[in-house]
Amino acid sequence: MVAAGEPAVLECMPPRGHPEPSISWKKDGANIDDRDERITIRGGKLMITNARKSDAGKYVCVGTNMVGERESEIAELTVLERPSFVKRPGSQVVLVDQSVEFRCEARGDPVPTVRWRKEDGDLPKGRYEIREDHTLKIRRLTSADVGSYTCVAENMVGKAEASATLTVH
Repeated sequence: MVAAGEPAVLECMPPRGHPEPSISWKKDGANIDDRDERITIRGGKLMITNARKSDAGKYVCVGTNMVGERESEIAELTVLERPSFVKRPGSQVVLVDQSVEFRCEARGDPVPTVRWRKEDGDLPKGRYEIREDHTLKIRRLTSADVGSYTCVAENMVGKAEASATLTVH
């Protein structure tokens, strides 16, 4: 398991034989094209620099000689994605006693958890709600609500933050 953008290394114990077999790799049943500059094959080691979601799959190494060929056990590669923003919150200027909404939409694999925080203090007790789509709504604004609000998206491979400023007149 690797995060997208990181290197992936798969190793196998190549089958032994006489004459010594040549080693190749297959992904999901198809031969791997090592002309891709991201892929290096050295014997029983397959190295992928800058792993992509499309690199995920089932890999086997194949030993081939004049007697025939044998495949290794299957190694499954999973490529996860760090959180990134589809929609970032925008800074807003709002009047006292009005409401404000900050939108935030993140993606990643696994799906990130999304939370909100205020730069210097807590979200205003009893006057805010975070909707299912991760929109932060604050009602009955006061001058104490002025500041920076940050949307934090996090999963097991990373964290992303996006902030917006609230000005109240």
